[in-house]
Amino acid sequence: MATSHRPRRRLALLFAGLATGCLAALAGGLIYGYHRANDPDILEAVVIGGVIAGFVISGLITWVWLLIDENIARRAQRLTGLIRAGTHSQITQFPHAAPNPYLGDLETAATELAHAYLDTRTILQRTVERETEQLALEKTRLERLLGDVPVGVMICSAEHQLVFYNGHVMSLLGGLETGISPGLNRPVSDYLYTSSIEHAYERLLRTQDPEAASDILCATVEEGRVLAARMRLLDETPGSETDGRQRLPGYILTIRDVTGDLATHSIRANTDRPGDWPLSMIRSSDLAATLQATLRSKGLLIAIDSTELILRCDGFQIIAVLSLLVQRLPSPAEQIKLVITPEEAGAKLQVEWQGKPLEQHDLDTLSGQPVDVGLANMTVKGILSIHGAYWLANSHAARPQVNLFLREARLAQRRPPSIPRTVVYDFGLLSKAGNAEVSATQLDELTYVVFDTETTGLNAEQDDIVQIAAVRIVNGRRIQNEVFDTLVNPGRTIPAASTKVHGITDAMVANAPDISTAVQRFHKFSRNAVLVAHNAPFDMGFLKKYEAQTGCRFSNPILDTVLLSAVLFGERESHSLDALAHRLSITISEEARHTAIGDATATADAILKIIPALKARNLNTFGDVLKEVRTHRRLLQDLNG
Repeated sequence: MATSHRPRRRLALLFAGLATGCLAALAGGLIYGYHRANDPDILEAVVIGGVIAGFVISGLITWVWLLIDENIARRAQRLTGLIRAGTHSQITQFPHAAPNPYLGDLETAATELAHAYLDTRTILQRTVERETEQLALEKTRLERLLGDVPVGVMICSAEHQLVFYNGHVMSLLGGLETGISPGLNRPVSDYLYTSSIEHAYERLLRTQDPEAASDILCATVEEGRVLAARMRLLDETPGSETDGRQRLPGYILTIRDVTGDLATHSIRANTDRPGDWPLSMIRSSDLAATLQATLRSKGLLIAIDSTELILRCDGFQIIAVLSLLVQRLPSPAEQIKLVITPEEAGAKLQVEWQGKPLEQHDLDTLSGQPVDVGLANMTVKGILSIHGAYWLANSHAARPQVNLFLREARLAQRRPPSIPRTVVYDFGLLSKAGNAEVSATQLDELTYVVFDTETTGLNAEQDDIVQIAAVRIVNGRRIQNEVFDTLVNPGRTIPAASTKVHGITDAMVANAPDISTAVQRFHKFSRNAVLVAHNAPFDMGFLKKYEAQTGCRFSNPILDTVLLSAVLFGERESHSLDALAHRLSITISEEARHTAIGDATATADAILKIIPALKARNLNTFGDVLKEVRTHRRLLQDLNG
């Protein structure tokens, strides 16, 4: 606290210097007058008057110094100490300052600022405590939910170490009955044969698609129980970068016991129902690349020429068969090549090489060879039977070849955009009472559907909708996964002028749902919600146009962000969506502007920022807002009756 006294010390020194200067000036004047005056009586009176003046000046300066020190310096020191204590200590009360004419409103303003800081800190602490408690509660609920899921869930690191498992995993892996209960930070290989798991993990890494999944079969170490599993890479791994090096992601396995199913299928292996065996869909390029890597590790090279197909097969098993075939080719076999092409409803996997041919009886012998695919007593013949596949040797072609035919395949299409697969939840809804009257409901307790339409023109009577998009807001937050976005076939040509605005062409809507289907779907999506739009009369005019045709009546309460903007910022301001977004620090990219989903998302972000501002004006319920909005009805039509 030593530094807090320095201003007062400096102030005292300043007044001491002022007093010294005044006395020095007075003394100098007296000395000068003494030497110039010739009358001794006058000299004595001047000296006495000078001494008295010196005392008066010193007294006045001392009085002013004490006044300033008491009313300004000391108060500033006290205020500084209180602010510092409030900032760095855990005090919860800040004394109010008495009125001080010397500091004016400065001390009062500083006190108010300190009170606001303490209130904010208290609210923040309570919010953190409440949210921490809520997170703990939701964590417990999610753990219970995962524990009750009727499939096993395992999360593993990139090093195949177990980092999470639910209760069902224990029974699948043997449980306490055999003493094989799983343990965290233990290798998965302690419980499962990992050859197919490692293969699937490497394949998913090569796809570089965060939404890709791989269906596999694996077996338990202890009992040989066969499990069907689906693997998906984790989107984010904590500490994904260490010392500048990118870490590989972990993965999640959802597993179920299919031992009984496979026993049944193995009995049917020689019947005409091989398609009953659980198989997955795999890209031919993924299968070919994995085979290439597998053979390279064995010192063998193979070229690939593959049409991009989706093969219905167990990739691991087919790769094991092809790998065994290549290793058993007559020596010396050179220029080995795998060619994958469509074949009727299936696919042909053709292995060709330069060298001695392989005869059909050699293939028959090879069919009886065991193959290590994590299943007991599995042979090449068994794998081919599982897939309803067969292979033929062709020694009469220009180059010797073996053709393996799969029953099911299709041409691959471009990967669709990723669909969010996160769990959507809001446990706060469990304790939320139903609202019988919307007008009395708090704004942040309402469910909103924020929507936008793109049309062939601006006249609802003559033009039609070409796109509808909407997002949902529940409990004061936008639900990322709950999105409605569809193109609409208007049954007419889209004018070029409209296409320049929203970019939607006739070709884009050729296979889109018709207006009746789209409106009915949107009506279902928006049920029991408050509709929100920017310039709502325009969009609602189009929706109400189709009410008779679709049988869907849009009787929802409606909020218009144009009117809400007028309530907050005044009617004289611009209330375009761009202007509103700018005022609320919302960014709308050029690509998203004038697309239905882009404008709907921006409007949703706007309403989330508008609601706290409305509540600050004591507009807490939908009814409060409706009354205020109706004072601005001259801007737009009021759609709430």
